[in-house]
Amino acid sequence: MLREFADLGAFALKTDRTPGAEIAVLLDDESFFYETLRNDLDVPLVFHQRLIGLPRLGAPFDVYLMNDLLKGRLPPYKLYIFLNAIHLDGPRREALKKELRRDGRTALWIHAPGYIKDGPSVGNMKDLTGFDFVRNEHPWPGFMHLTEFNHPITSRLPQDLFWNTQGHLGPQFHVSDPAARILGEVVMAQGTCQPGFAVREFPGWKSIYVAVPNIPAPVLREVARFAGVHLYNEEGDVLSVSRNLLSVHTLSGGERTFRLPSQQEVIYDLYERKAVARNADRFHVVLKPGSTALFFTGTQSMLGQLER
Repeated sequence: MLREFADLGAFALKTDRTPGAEIAVLLDDESFFYETLRNDLDVPLVFHQRLIGLPRLGAPFDVYLMNDLLKGRLPPYKLYIFLNAIHLDGPRREALKKELRRDGRTALWIHAPGYIKDGPSVGNMKDLTGFDFVRNEHPWPGFMHLTEFNHPITSRLPQDLFWNTQGHLGPQFHVSDPAARILGEVVMAQGTCQPGFAVREFPGWKSIYVAVPNIPAPVLREVARFAGVHLYNEEGDVLSVSRNLLSVHTLSGGERTFRLPSQQEVIYDLYERKAVARNADRFHVVLKPGSTALFFTGTQSMLGQLER
């Protein structure tokens, strides 16, 4: 087994490993200085979001520090997910707007984007996201439910889909914007429901706000579809993709169809050492429950380096 993995590792180094994802996930290390040490926010907003929802949405994503985006170091993406863009001073704020508001890009903001500039203000959040907000100072467990099912993001989602943070968040925010399309509500203190999931389309870009962290994979999947991101599969398996490799881990197992962005000369199961499709842009396999599979997608000549 060790020899086989060593061979696969050496082969993987010869493949095209340039970023191929269409989703960028942004983490801002400077914003951590403006949070409490209790981790009430970071656990659902950063840790759980990256552990649970994002890997299962059906498309690969790349993770960067916010400053890499602000300094123009990233390739273009279709969807930008901002986990904790809480503190942005004037120069960083303007750099972000310049990078984001063009080429049909889509931004997904969570909880308190841009809340702190020189000081805390919902006006700072509007400046960054385009939405009008109301602040609620009373800490309360974040809880979200859908209310609109005729929008492209929610038309495929079930009405019994809910998510929450368990821990208390404070302050909380909700959208108060007549120009926004409201897709869901956040439960505030004592059960009061307010708009907490909203979409606005601006010239050159789209803005989506979700008040409650730990967004589940089905919602992220539909946001990605709305942004024009290519989806490889939609069954909730853990997916990792590069330009020549596709890895999937499944709990349930069963029949799966994977759709590729373009036709490939050969699609090859690297663990079973057999071709599963040729000259195709999709392939069908049966996965065992609790299993991991790894596929090569590319040319026969490149695959030949492994087979020799």
